[in-house]
Amino acid sequence: MPTRQREPARTPGRERQRAATIRRATEAAEALLVEGVPFADLSVEQVISRAGIARSTFYAHFDDLGHLLRALGEGVVGDVVDAARLWMGLEDGVSHDKLRAAVEQIIKTYRKRQRLLAALAEASTSDPVVREEFHSMFAAGHAELAKHIERGQAAGFVRPDVDPEPTAGWIVWMVERGLYQQVRVAKPRMVQRNVDALTDIIWQTLYRL
Repeated sequence: MPTRQREPARTPGRERQRAATIRRATEAAEALLVEGVPFADLSVEQVISRAGIARSTFYAHFDDLGHLLRALGEGVVGDVVDAARLWMGLEDGVSHDKLRAAVEQIIKTYRKRQRLLAALAEASTSDPVVREEFHSMFAAGHAELAKHIERGQAAGFVRPDVDPEPTAGWIVWMVERGLYQQVRVAKPRMVQRNVDALTDIIWQTLYRL
């Protein structure tokens, strides 16, 4: 693998140029993924050709394709986590309708960037750095959901017999796998059925007293 070049001292102009180059590379990679190129088949040549940058420029900013994917995925996984916070932020007065609206937003957010999120999930099986970052993002969701369960039990809107920590872990990783295995390949007419099914699973697990 080419050695990553040492970057020159950063100035405002260089920072803008660097940001523009990173954006071109990440947009090129995402476009290729959206067009159906599997991450395992994606090459640096394809990315630099689509982005219109030199190979040396690519390696001045990224160690490899895994590094590029991590840069691309940071904001996207964050979008899904932010959508999940609509659910985890529900407090007293949680209703089935409010939960369904939150679940629908999670699924809608996932479907907007599903090819990229699928690439992250697939890369996490072989790239240890991608795996660590991918898992850390969902670990944050695990922690937030556990706190939501504890708050709900204290306030009386979450079932008192639920064990917060392991239950939150099961739900978070069930949702991650369900988005990949169910929602990613769902035909449009099945999307709302998946929303309803996931809403009912969470409702029965946490909120049905």
